[in-house]
Amino acid sequence: MISTPDVLVVGAGSAGVAAAVAAARRGADTLLIEASGCLGGLATVGLINLLLTLDDGAGTQVVAGLCQEVVDRLDASGDARYPTGETWGSDAPELVASWRPWGLIWGAPPEVVRYSVAFDPEAFVDICYDLLEEAGVHLRLHTWFAAAPASGGSVDAVIVESKRGREAIRPRVVIDATGDGDVLVSAGASFEQVSIPPHLWFRVGGVEDEVMAAAPDSGLGLLWFRTAVPGRVLVPFGPHPERIDACDPDDLTRAEIACRRAARAHFEVLRSQMKGFEGAWLDDYARMLGITESRRLVGDYVLRKEDGDVRFADAVAQTGHWTRRNVVYDIPYRCLTTSLVDNLIVVGRCISTTRYVHQATKEIPAAMATGEAAGAAAAAAIRASTGSGAAGGTPSNVRAIDVAALRSDLSAQGAIVGPGVSTDASRRSVR
Repeated sequence: MISTPDVLVVGAGSAGVAAAVAAARRGADTLLIEASGCLGGLATVGLINLLLTLDDGAGTQVVAGLCQEVVDRLDASGDARYPTGETWGSDAPELVASWRPWGLIWGAPPEVVRYSVAFDPEAFVDICYDLLEEAGVHLRLHTWFAAAPASGGSVDAVIVESKRGREAIRPRVVIDATGDGDVLVSAGASFEQVSIPPHLWFRVGGVEDEVMAAAPDSGLGLLWFRTAVPGRVLVPFGPHPERIDACDPDDLTRAEIACRRAARAHFEVLRSQMKGFEGAWLDDYARMLGITESRRLVGDYVLRKEDGDVRFADAVAQTGHWTRRNVVYDIPYRCLTTSLVDNLIVVGRCISTTRYVHQATKEIPAAMATGEAAGAAAAAAIRASTGSGAAGGTPSNVRAIDVAALRSDLSAQGAIVGPGVSTDASRRSVR
């Protein structure tokens, strides 16, 4: 056994980092493990360098908290681009056109300016490292999750693999931030699973300045986005036509090869047929396939399409929809928990929703919001069980916490959890 933390977070994508920071800031002894050697997941190694979106499409911010803190830090270092608050919700053609080249305009007409953010992925990674260190999170990279044996309705231990071999961790609360629901499946929770077509975004350098400043309109189905680096564009390649099981290593291997070859061919078309790309080169491919969906928890509540604009008393986060306006989803705490495993919280793209709502909750801002809520909830569960006289190392029941107190705690730290709780979050109308 290598560790007995209060909270173990499995997966250091954006949701996992947010969960670990939130738990540690509240005094929980927190361990974060990650299979790769980098933080951020799809937001960084996946080159999905867009925060879509922090607003409701009508000018009101609905995601703040740790996600906003990251934006503020990116902004301070000059590594973020986003519209100022007074323009959110505007359909002025010149404003819409100015943000289209950054990849921040999506959805059916009439298109509007959203509070979405284009950012530099390496800066995002550095900020994640800073946040974890400042909060006192114990970080262990290059460590694979292997199993989460459960008995009596709780995870007893989490088994991991690394160059040191197989080891065990005995946390009191486990947060599944794997994106694919690896922990929840191993622990025996209910889930749904689908196959999807993958993406593989890549970056191109050596692009002429006039191309950088213009929205792509090639007539060839080619698309690219500006970046903060002169001469470099981000190409959102995909989806690949072949659907895959994102939890099958053989499917993933075939997809990696097929997507890379197809992305290279896509780049060659850009270079040969697009003005301004004549001297361009392929900077880098994403080091992670763009997998937007695989497994989803079937938890204590499944958030559905008809829940749009429904306010929940146990909401611990909110999110808009990146392609639809004027709809806000409250995310109930029950979408993060399951009656089958008392000390497990699920965050990010594998929370308990239908496929329709998943299109909103899978995005990076929403994933960070559910991660932050889970970290705060885990710390609350630790405090509650310790106060009840439970021995150190005893699993803590995350379903027994005071959710009203959790909502107040999150709001006091700047998160937006919906009506009924006064918030210190800065809903920026001007920035």
